[in-house]
Order: sequence, then C-alpha cells, then structure tokens
Amino acid sequence: MSQQQPPAPVEGYQDMVHAAESQFDREQFKQLLMDMVNIPSPTGEEAELARYMADHMTANGLQGQTQYLDDQQANAIGKLPSRSKQGPELLLYASFDTHLGGSDEEERWAGQPLPSMLRPQARLEGDEISGLGAENPKAYAACVTTAATCIAKAGLELPGELTVGLGAGGMTALSRPGFSRRNIGHGAGVMFMLQRGYRPDYCVMCKPVYAVAWEEVGICNFTIRVKGAMGYVGVRHMMPQDQNPFPQVAKVIEALEAWFPTYTARHTSGLVAPQGGISAIEGGWPHKPIITTADVVLHVDIRPSPRTDPVQVKRELQAMLIELSQQHPDVVTELEATLAIPGATTSPDNWIIQSMIRAWEDVEQTPHEPFLNMSGYTDLSVIRQWGVPAARLGVPFRHQEPDPEDSLPMNRVHLDDCYRLIQVLIRSAIDTCSRPIEITQQYQ
Repeated sequence: MSQQQPPAPVEGYQDMVHAAESQFDREQFKQLLMDMVNIPSPTGEEAELARYMADHMTANGLQGQTQYLDDQQANAIGKLPSRSKQGPELLLYASFDTHLGGSDEEERWAGQPLPSMLRPQARLEGDEISGLGAENPKAYAACVTTAATCIAKAGLELPGELTVGLGAGGMTALSRPGFSRRNIGHGAGVMFMLQRGYRPDYCVMCKPVYAVAWEEVGICNFTIRVKGAMGYVGVRHMMPQDQNPFPQVAKVIEALEAWFPTYTARHTSGLVAPQGGISAIEGGWPHKPIITTADVVLHVDIRPSPRTDPVQVKRELQAMLIELSQQHPDVVTELEATLAIPGATTSPDNWIIQSMIRAWEDVEQTPHEPFLNMSGYTDLSVIRQWGVPAARLGVPFRHQEPDPEDSLPMNRVHLDDCYRLIQVLIRSAIDTCSRPIEITQQYQ
C-alpha cells in the first residue's frame, strides 16, 4: 500500500460533504430502486431502463442522456460538468442488466416454478427491497446515480467533471438461442461508452463487496466435447463395443471437480482466489430417448487471476484432459476456448484507491481492511484494460435469514446499507474532483 503521505483535505471538504448528504431523500431513493427493479432489463434489452434513468438524472441536476448501442440496448449517462475544468474526470459506474428475464426458455433452469425473488417485481418489507437484481446490479446503479445527484443538487462547483455511467451488457452473458445480436454482454455497454468519449481519469464501480478492491479476475469459458458414437438402446447388447459417451462424461466431471481446487490453489494471490466450475451440459435428443448421442458437451467457466493469461488457463486445462485420457484411454475429449477476458489490476497506491479507502474509513470510523479470495468477474476488468485506474465497492454485508428462493445473494438489499455506500461515494467524488489533476497524478 501507499507509503506517501495522504493529502490534506481540500478547503471546505466537510462542508461540501454535509451539503451533498443533506440532499439525500430516502423516500425518493426507495422509489427509484423499486422502479428500477420493476423495469425488466435482461442483458441486451436495457433500453427502457436506460431511458428511465437518463430522465431521472436530468430531473435531478445532471445532464442525462440515453446512449444507444442499437434499438434494444442502451447505456444511461449523466454528466455534472465543471466550469473551470482544472480537475480530474471521474466516472461513477455500475451496470444495470440482470442475469435472468429474457425468456421462459432461459428461465426454466432457475427453478420451477420461478421463485418470486427472481422476477422483476419489487417487494418492500420494512426497509428491505427485493426482486430480480435488487442489490446487484440495480441498487448499485441507484447508488452511483444518487451520489452524483446529491452533489449536483447541493450546487457544488467542482474543478473536476463528474459522470455517471450506467452500462448495458455488464453480465457475463452470450446471446440466448434465437437472438440475432451476438455482442450483448461481457462489458459491451462500457466498451461502447469508453469508445464514444466517456473515458475518464478515474473510475469507481459499484459491485459487491463492502471493501475497496483494486483487482478482479477475468473470465475464460471452454467447451469440452466428450466423444462417443451414436447408438441405439435396443441393440446395445449386440454391439461389440457400446460407445455411449455418458459414462465417460462422468469420469470427466469427476476429474474436473478434483482439478478445480488445485487450479485455485496455484493461482491464489493478491485479492483473488480464482475458481472454476461446470455450468451446463448438452447432449442427445430428449424427444428421441431411444437413440444415444455421439457427443456430449460440457461448458466450463474458469477465472484467471490478473497475473495469469487466459492462454495459460487453457494449457493447464488441456494438460489435465490429456492426463485423464492417459489414465482412461476410453475417454476422448476435444477442448475449445469460447471466451477469454483477462483479469486486471490497478495499483493500490493509485489516487482513486487511496481516496476510496479514506472515504470508507471516514464513514466507518475504523481502519480499512481489504477483502481477500474474491472470484467474481465484473466489467471493471474491461475498464482497467482500457488503462483507466479504477476502484470497486459494494454495500455492507448484512446477516439475513436464508431464503430458499434466493440462492444467489443479489436480490435483496437494505436501504441503510445503500446509504452507507452513497456516503462513501460522495466523499471520494468530492475528494477527487476538488483537486487539480496534477495533485492526483502524483499517486500512481
């Protein structure tokens, strides 16, 4: 971590923070988040939510804009311009697409019937809002928006320019079957945003967890084709060799599940403990169960550390499959990489990391400790690959009674936790955008 002395607060810093925080309207924030949950925004179809958020930002002191990638997919932008333009440009970023909500076919494996928690229908219980993506990503998009609108409504004149960017296509999603548009996820929205001029000096992205993070894993997807031969159940006892691949698939799955922890152990470093997993299986004709398939395809997701190139991940996986075939000659596989996005890191000494840590400590009144062993991918890796120093922060952890309908901790959020995140964002935005750019550039 940085050995440099932290800079003194800018003149009037606490007064500016108080002025911005006094603009927070809890009821307005609650309604904003509930409206966001109620507007479906599956990956590739975020335009309606983008229009809503652009209008909200315009009505609350920012220059709102809907930035279309095409007629169905769009980002929402909100700008707070600087008159003097002497300070850094800061992007407060969050994605706002959900991992479900595209079609009945896509949702069939999420649970039958689909749990109400996984529907784009906001529910309010006390101070907790639930519904599809209520915390991740929609609360985060609401928090970055609200932090900026609080600063705008306070009438603060900042030397630096503050921009809210709400990105489409932030989920790690490929096009679903029948969708003609191919490039809809894995940071498609933020890449478009950066290409079209919204390239800042610094970025803060909101995603779990409630500790300032300066690095993320990347994401590698593979298909493993387990080879066999098409057969007929009625004559399997007459064939010299039954080449149904499913028994061999079991061996491949068992080998993968044993190998994933060894991969994690080899590549755990810094803030990350990269994980791997089998996510889907394809093979055969459900409408023709008398015929056995020739091949079965496993879909595998493996996360690379910022210090591991995706090609190295492929080599390690291939070596494991070769060893498996040597031990079991009847197991024949073909490996193909289908996605490769490297991990990325920002120096923990960089200005935006140190500013966010100072802001976090000011809110929490306790020393900041980094959170280790993360393996969640976000499109912040894309932002960092474009050379933008970036920090990440989410809402505080809250102990909640397990909900059998909510197997992923991303569909419930408490309003108090959102406000704590907003307080941190306000402080770092004022700290950063109140400085001459030359001062912040001393921390790299």
